[in-house]
Amino acid sequence: MDRKFTAARYFAYGLEILLLFILQSTPNLLPELFGGKPLLLLPAAITIALFEPEIPAMFFGLASGVLLDLGYGDNIGFYTVTLALVCFLLGWIFRDYMVVNFLNATAFTAVITAGLICLYFLLFYIFSGKSGAGYYFINHYVSKIVYTFLCGIILYFLNKGLFRSLLDY
Repeated sequence: MDRKFTAARYFAYGLEILLLFILQSTPNLLPELFGGKPLLLLPAAITIALFEPEIPAMFFGLASGVLLDLGYGDNIGFYTVTLALVCFLLGWIFRDYMVVNFLNATAFTAVITAGLICLYFLLFYIFSGKSGAGYYFINHYVSKIVYTFLCGIILYFLNKGLFRSLLDY
């Protein structure tokens, strides 16, 4: 009986990741606010990792990272590696050392979202020698960070509901 709820929860997470990828990659479906579109799979992987143990969290981070890399198409591997590692660490930290609550989830989602998007910008925009980096960061990446974080709050409550409703007793 316990495995049935775990399998249903993992199926629901997988379906969520697939639907968010379709939503994120469909042109003109999500509005672009102040020059940036959200990376919906980033907070989805983070919020799933808050509730799950480290190995399943790592695989959901890996799946989200692969889809993010495929959606961008220019730098394959960045989000795959970083999200798998970050989700593994989040699963381990929240399983052993921290309690999942709204404040912790919001803080971790904000820091990790901003950190990964800024690292992506640093590695693939600044270090590649493109001009106008400051203008491009302010006009596109800041809004992308804020938009992604705000979507992460909604995804936290969605994944919390999925986790609680399909919890093994």
